[in-house]
Amino acid sequence: MAMIAVQMVLEKLTTMLAEEAQLLGGIRNGVDELRDDLESMKSFLQDAEARSETNQGIRTWVKQVTDAAYDTEDVLEVFLLLLSPPRGVGFFHSFREAYHFIKQLRTRRQLALRIQQIKIKVKGISERRDAFSFRRIDDPTSSIANLQLQTWHDPRLASLFIDEADVVGIENPKSLLISWLVEGELTLTAISVVGMGGLGKTTLVKKAYDSVSVKKYFDCHAWITVSRSFTTVELLRAALKGFLEAAKEPTSAGIDTMNDLELVNKLRNHLRQKRYVVVFDDVWSVNAWEAVKFALPDCNCGSRIIFTTRIGDVAASLETTGHTYHLRPLPDEEAWTLFCMKAFRGKHNGVCPGELEEMSRSILKKCGGLPLAIVTIGGLLSKKNDEVLEWKKVHDSLATEMKSNSKLECLERILLLSYNDLPYNLKFCYLYLSGFPEDYLIKRMKLVRLWVVERFVVAKPGLTMEEVAEDYLNELVSRSMIQVVQTDRFNRVRTCRVHDIMREIIQLKARDESLVTILDEKGITLDEKVRRLSIHNSCKELSLDMRFPCLRSLLIFKSKEHICKQTSKSIGKLKNLEILDLKRSLISSLPVGILKLEHLYELRGYRYQFKSSIFFPETHGMTVPAGIGRLTSLQKLGSVEVNGNGEVVRELGRLTQLRRLGILKLRQENGTDLCSSLEKLKHLTTLYMVSINASDSLQLNSMSSSPPFLQRLYLKCGLPTLPKWIASLRYLAKLVLQNSNLNKDPLKALQELPNLVVLELRHAYAGEELYML
Repeated sequence: MAMIAVQMVLEKLTTMLAEEAQLLGGIRNGVDELRDDLESMKSFLQDAEARSETNQGIRTWVKQVTDAAYDTEDVLEVFLLLLSPPRGVGFFHSFREAYHFIKQLRTRRQLALRIQQIKIKVKGISERRDAFSFRRIDDPTSSIANLQLQTWHDPRLASLFIDEADVVGIENPKSLLISWLVEGELTLTAISVVGMGGLGKTTLVKKAYDSVSVKKYFDCHAWITVSRSFTTVELLRAALKGFLEAAKEPTSAGIDTMNDLELVNKLRNHLRQKRYVVVFDDVWSVNAWEAVKFALPDCNCGSRIIFTTRIGDVAASLETTGHTYHLRPLPDEEAWTLFCMKAFRGKHNGVCPGELEEMSRSILKKCGGLPLAIVTIGGLLSKKNDEVLEWKKVHDSLATEMKSNSKLECLERILLLSYNDLPYNLKFCYLYLSGFPEDYLIKRMKLVRLWVVERFVVAKPGLTMEEVAEDYLNELVSRSMIQVVQTDRFNRVRTCRVHDIMREIIQLKARDESLVTILDEKGITLDEKVRRLSIHNSCKELSLDMRFPCLRSLLIFKSKEHICKQTSKSIGKLKNLEILDLKRSLISSLPVGILKLEHLYELRGYRYQFKSSIFFPETHGMTVPAGIGRLTSLQKLGSVEVNGNGEVVRELGRLTQLRRLGILKLRQENGTDLCSSLEKLKHLTTLYMVSINASDSLQLNSMSSSPPFLQRLYLKCGLPTLPKWIASLRYLAKLVLQNSNLNKDPLKALQELPNLVVLELRHAYAGEELYML
């Protein structure tokens, strides 16, 4: 994670040096030197992080590097805010500028001093690096794979030797695999078994591979467990040795010195005119197939290749015709059977005692149908006393147990293989998911938006940041690291979640790396350097004096028992806050201190109240103080209630970076000001407008130019006529009209919209006939 933190801070420093050079002034050289120091340190971090797993001293050093990177980011962002010139015009603005100039001199001196302090800190960390003899990232001898061979056995090997008693629900897929192996076409055929780590892919394939019918059918057999950092020569050599060992033929010493071409020829000669089966277990990229496909001849005699992989794209990328089997979590009944077999083996006749059933099912729920987790945790519990409190300790501290208990350590390592294979930016995105509560259904659009706002997304030419973030999400789904719960009509992810066991693991990892801190009913001591705070089922902390200068995002997830009704008046002290999500709380107004949060990108605060009809919930928002137009960094604002004088409507025009806007309790007299403000919001993609009551009609035709990139438009208000500018929204994909009571058929005006996919009309048309094409 230090590698990730340093890389992201370096990117921000580079951007700051390019875009804020004038503000930094003479301090620029110091910032430049600091960036170079961090860049130099980054080259050793891959080796350091690999070795930190087994060395407390190195682990401490890596944590110090992470803290130094975050300190650099925090200091620069705070001072850039202080150095920014005051906004405004007129006579009094001149006095403010003069005062600001004098204040800037002191701010620059303070910034120079803080940068010098951080440079001294970084220098000290760099000097301590020499004691560990780290290797640079470009040094081939620093390979993490080589290090693991020296210090750590492969946890996947255990899957090859699982007892029959530890296997449940495998007979049907095993029979299917065997039929694919020994029946069907004689041409060389590939079979892929896909699923997240711990589902039992290796176990399933091994049972089919070892079956009598498969052993008899094939002349040659080989099983290769693929490392994440394989080379072509290593993979070819492993395949050749595998075939020779299975046939009990001697392996000549010359194999270890052969190059890739020699190995290919040797393999082809050995397999010529033979029916063979070869398993490549736990493949991480299609490159594994590219490396060996020329060595595996198609003799048209029924040979088979089996791949197990966690990554759907690998299975989809195979060129040969074949089959794909997607392994799913165990159904509840089979999961319970397996759990009882392990947890109560040798006692209670394998049946769960009544007093332990509730806690047992709660623990099993965390396993989420994952056989490896069920077997491992069940085995641990079998050694515990049959006391509810002792089992509850395991339930409540599962992530900690996986760190400290040797029986669970293997489970964590296997699951973390997928995490360790991620690119650095996807690691940040994945750890961020730890901030969502257990069983929470995460909406695709919300997740994409948060990743973008948090700056986890790296720009790609020709794509918007949101499109790149969606690619990230699809990549994590393909890698079996995110579970899709619902899809939309275009087969895109609508909602998703993280497996409970993975959530336990990444939650602890995210906290250790200072990425996300979770505050729930268990409670923890908050460090003043907390950067992202996620509050679950507890709101008392919102009334505390908020002294968290580094806090960047505040997310609140409430239950019915814990509903927030107000936020702290001292919220203005959170100078670096970028995300404030108060959705579904009962907070109805925000204090004036909110206006000090000049970094704020996203401000959300609304809830739905269902009354007479489940289809028409009443939406409640929040009132904001006068001056909301100062928060010019805002990209998402929803939902704001209009005050009596309509000042907030006029101020919206200053928020020119807005992408999403929700505005409630609009009155008829707000129409002209609203149109004037909306004309200035050129980046708007989603607009949600609701009148104060159904009888209030809004005059929206005075807008001369509408937001050109609007994609979703929700109008819940009376309309004298359909606004003409709606027909010009070429990117509009969804339009909702509610309580409009239009006298004229709206479909004629809407039929030319090229991208309109969803049209919802609710009490929108007072006529009796609609024109349909």
